[in-house]
Amino acid sequence: MNREIILVAGSTAIDQTGHYAGDFEEYQARYPINALNLSFQLTEMHTSFGGCAPNIAWGLCQLGVKALPLSSAGRNFEDRYSAHLRANNIETKYIAIDENSENSASCVMVNDSVGNQIIGFYPGPDSSKRKLPSEITEIDSIALAILGPEVPTLCLRQARDLARTDVPFVFDPGQVVGDYKRNDILELLSLADYLILNNHEFGVLQTNGELSAEDIYSKVSEVVVTNGAEGVDLVSGTKTLHVQAVNGIEIIDVTGCGDAFRAGYLYGVINQFDTRTRAELGCIMAMLNLQTPHTQNYRTDLKQVMELKEHYYGQH
Repeated sequence: MNREIILVAGSTAIDQTGHYAGDFEEYQARYPINALNLSFQLTEMHTSFGGCAPNIAWGLCQLGVKALPLSSAGRNFEDRYSAHLRANNIETKYIAIDENSENSASCVMVNDSVGNQIIGFYPGPDSSKRKLPSEITEIDSIALAILGPEVPTLCLRQARDLARTDVPFVFDPGQVVGDYKRNDILELLSLADYLILNNHEFGVLQTNGELSAEDIYSKVSEVVVTNGAEGVDLVSGTKTLHVQAVNGIEIIDVTGCGDAFRAGYLYGVINQFDTRTRAELGCIMAMLNLQTPHTQNYRTDLKQVMELKEHYYGQH
């Protein structure tokens, strides 16, 4: 059986992004924040297509991988978003439209000049009409799935379903990690093949799961912890690896860089590349996204990504 598709479960969002010309840390030092009451003068505000599922699918498409977003959206998805995805060869048939909901998920972000973000996330319409992975026509061709930030009940349903169909998956709790309780976390770690999250989310997962970092490492075959400009840490069994991010580049927009990283990493997984190469591919994709405004705007191909990987990381 030829398994070559990646299933990408997660939100489909229409994002609102603002830009603050300063540095959040400097602002906090100058004006101590009281009970999170703060006000920024923004230099720019724009609307863009986003959401973890289409963002990751976008990156995979650039690398020549067929990706299927498994998601839900409100009626405003049909305004322009669906046509945008189809024009870029991204399938939309498993993005369920809730006709009773006007708005899709939305991520409201404020970025500062050094890559920090303040994020508010609206999860979007009811996801109960969304298909389970086993219900999609292409299930026998799915090589790998990633379960992006979703409410725990939905993520658990999807994880159990993938386990029944023997499809390996990545658990990516993202910005909703705080909603996961200890039992949810223990079950998902027992079912997942890979765990990917940023350093802050990793800390929340440990707190809510009442687990040490070592406990988590022992439950999942590979744990990937991203640290922004500081690179990425990967733990697989007893092996620990750090891969530095590509630095010294102009930062245009940090939005969606985590999703771009995931696309490169997932490409490496399904092509059975070693851990270091998977992380390096992820960092190259993140770099390309950083240098492009908004999400789903960077353009590349596998040849360019491989050349950039060799340029910045050398051969090994």
